[in-house]
Amino acid sequence: MDAQIGESRPHGVVQPPGSKSYTIRAVVCAALADGRSTLEGVLDSEDSSAVKACASALGATLRDSDTALEIEGVGSDPRSTELQCGESGATFRFLLAIAAARPVRTVLHCAPSLARRPVRALLSSLESLGAVCELDERTGSVSVMGTMQRGGQVSLKGGISSQFLSGLLLSGPLYPEGLEIRLDVPTVSERYVAMTMRCMRAFGAEVTVSEGRRHYTVSPKRYRANHYAIEADWSAAAPLLALGAISGDVTVEGLHPDSLQADVRVLSLLRSAGADVRPSGRGFRAVKAALHKFEVHLDDAIDLLPMAGVLGAVAPGMSELRGIQRARDKESDRVAAMVDGLRKCSVAAQADVDRMTIAGGLARGGNVSSFNDHRIAMAFGVLGTATGDMMVQGAECVSKTYPHFWDDLKSLGVEVELHE
Repeated sequence: MDAQIGESRPHGVVQPPGSKSYTIRAVVCAALADGRSTLEGVLDSEDSSAVKACASALGATLRDSDTALEIEGVGSDPRSTELQCGESGATFRFLLAIAAARPVRTVLHCAPSLARRPVRALLSSLESLGAVCELDERTGSVSVMGTMQRGGQVSLKGGISSQFLSGLLLSGPLYPEGLEIRLDVPTVSERYVAMTMRCMRAFGAEVTVSEGRRHYTVSPKRYRANHYAIEADWSAAAPLLALGAISGDVTVEGLHPDSLQADVRVLSLLRSAGADVRPSGRGFRAVKAALHKFEVHLDDAIDLLPMAGVLGAVAPGMSELRGIQRARDKESDRVAAMVDGLRKCSVAAQADVDRMTIAGGLARGGNVSSFNDHRIAMAFGVLGTATGDMMVQGAECVSKTYPHFWDDLKSLGVEVELHE
């Protein structure tokens, strides 16, 4: 499916879906807990469907309604199983670590887009704990025979992905003697790790951090059921706020300004480009303003790269994005995808390993590929409201995290036509 976007002046109020990151963490904790948990605000998307299916395969019982998700946890009753993780990198990596802590065999399958993403450092750590891991290089699937060890210490490389550390933390309560995790360097994307620890504690786990965020200790205290409310997703809010800043007047509700979500940084990103973004009721309002060039380092909020790219496309002057290397290992090579799309929109964009420059102010519509990446599709959908005449190929990929994205744009007055 392709989306054709015309020049528009969006106006109105919208609420983004629940946080993907918190949804996945909460479903995992609830599935491993003793008792029945109730989760409110659960994201409805392909990624959340993947983690729910995996929770069910592990033995948890899920009951979904219009208002909440009830999960009867599997507790301490492990069983051999196969898990279909789809394109959800967090689900795949978290459950790899959890599978290693359960003394049974688990096979984890993933979509082809995940097969090229790094995982070996995590497997090495799991093997040091006694797990037997077999990686299929072609498909990216992993067979894990869980360890019989009671826990102990494990080392991990901290400079690759915070999801490795989060996975080990989530598995910690399953070990009879708990788990100590030592990093060679502080982890990247520390906010995501803080989210993991906050969610674990909400479900009764005990976890501490010390030595300059290089030593984590998880006690063997088991997860317990909880009633848990999931906050709105700042990653989904980012394109909506950028929409207002670039083309109209949009209020995004349900946002926590003190959120641990990394993409709360979209506020400072937009303001660095001269955008008019202000608190409004239970959220934030972004109003079209005269933008200007900006410089930003994105290493701790790497999912904002596509949105920063289209912001640079409409802001006159030479904008510079740094700390972008990890964006190459997402659902697509987002650096290459953005350079390709921006050039098709008559924007001079250049990139090397860790830096992108964008000569903005003269963007035009174009026929761009989403590269089957939800964040690329949403970013160029937003840009199309400023340029008009924008065609986004593979627009259905937004269903990974925000299935109603195009409908929400229409509700704000954006000209969107979807074509099979």
